[in-house]
Amino acid sequence: MSMRIKVFISTFLVLFCFTLPLELYAQDCNAVPFMKEGAILEYTDYNRKGKKEGTSTHETISISGEHNNLSASIKATVTGKKDEETFSTEYKANCKDGLFSLDMLRFFNLDKLSEHHKNNLSLKIDGDVLEFPVGMKPGDRLDDGNISIKVNSDSFTLVTMTFKVFDREIVGEEQISTSAGTFMCQKVKFDFESKFGIINVKGTGVEWYYKDVVVVRSESYNKKGKLLEYHELTEIR
Repeated sequence: MSMRIKVFISTFLVLFCFTLPLELYAQDCNAVPFMKEGAILEYTDYNRKGKKEGTSTHETISISGEHNNLSASIKATVTGKKDEETFSTEYKANCKDGLFSLDMLRFFNLDKLSEHHKNNLSLKIDGDVLEFPVGMKPGDRLDDGNISIKVNSDSFTLVTMTFKVFDREIVGEEQISTSAGTFMCQKVKFDFESKFGIINVKGTGVEWYYKDVVVVRSESYNKKGKLLEYHELTEIR
């Protein structure tokens, strides 16, 4: 076999090995539950004692794009303890060549927004997107994220809320079971800082992701390591 043919074959194999995983992940964009129009993911929120505090439903209302470049518009609706709707908003989820990105609003405590989205108050939201790279594995570190929300009355800002996540790291793989099913997940730990006016809260969080991007369970802890609250995926329809 000539040297030229050997070089060609070696080059082809290298390119094939590097591009095949990306193609496989690209095909999986629309296999993720929330990347299908009409899909609904329901989450239940619990306090530290395990008592139900409310629910939120995330309904995919539209999908645009095709193949390995998709964008989803998702409506999040918050329901209180008495099953009354208290707040709704929309956020974006995108997938390009297997790289998912979600608006930081998806990870903000929507109950906080429901408390202020009333009495003719308006919300001004400015936030990053969180990225979830192709083929995440234990030891990988993920990007930080920030979001700022101003509660306004006419042109006057009554209060500013901010939420920052940082030092996000994949620490392992675990199987998680909820009423929605059993999922093999990537386990992610991170630090967070939340500000509400002059109140500053710092702590840590743990989240479990199915298919690298679907939140199955999320837990928040204070600086002393005590559980504050958690929520988990309880229904997919």
